[in-house]
Amino acid sequence: MNELSGHVALITGATGGIGAAIARLFVAEGAAVALLDRARPALDTLAAELTAAGGTVSVHPADITQDSAVATAVNDAARAHGRLSILINCVGLLRTGKVDQMAEADFDAIMAVNVKGVWLATKHAVPHLRAVGAAAGPAIVNLSSVSAYIGTENGFAYTVTKGAVSSFTFAVSQGLAADGIRVNAVAPGYVDAGFTHRAKVSDAYPPEMLAKANSLHVLNRMAQPAEIAQAVMFLASARASFVTGTVFFADGGYMVKR
Repeated sequence: MNELSGHVALITGATGGIGAAIARLFVAEGAAVALLDRARPALDTLAAELTAAGGTVSVHPADITQDSAVATAVNDAARAHGRLSILINCVGLLRTGKVDQMAEADFDAIMAVNVKGVWLATKHAVPHLRAVGAAAGPAIVNLSSVSAYIGTENGFAYTVTKGAVSSFTFAVSQGLAADGIRVNAVAPGYVDAGFTHRAKVSDAYPPEMLAKANSLHVLNRMAQPAEIAQAVMFLASARASFVTGTVFFADGGYMVKR
């Protein structure tokens, strides 16, 4: 317990299944959390839950694709807590369609959220991470995906964006190493959250498709959000003090089975 005591973590995409699980774990481990997402009601609901659990929490509604909005949210978060020492880039959007059929608006939307949004949050968080000093253990953890390494016909755009997140992690880790800022990514397989969860509850996943999704993993099941949160916490914590520029596969053996 209290592995993150003294840290202040900004979490983008905070109200999603994985983002909320990260926020819950970070609070349990002693971190203060700044929650960034687009919808204020969902942010307030999560913040109330975390506050009731004893957490120190602030909420920052913002459009992750807009530079000025992200700058304001990040700076407000740092002001609210006195500093920022961890950034979790968990924001994500899914748009599907074949390469010769996807609408330009859909392609632009997924690129804006999944790639530009990660860059903007990092751009504005870095000065604050740099300011706390290397001794404080500043860290960035991005959410990539096994999709970055496999590709699907209808999911080509998502694959492109997650490939970009992994490459962003490699590139930025080199530039920030001199400041003592570690930069890593987590690549889950299927997770019972977000896109997958919405498909399940809407019956877009019939039982046979759900069974197939589970069977793609060596462990024969998809991950729970809390399990991905544990991988994120490890990379954000002092236990990973010599880890930077890597993608950690929390995928239940998905890539091995491929």
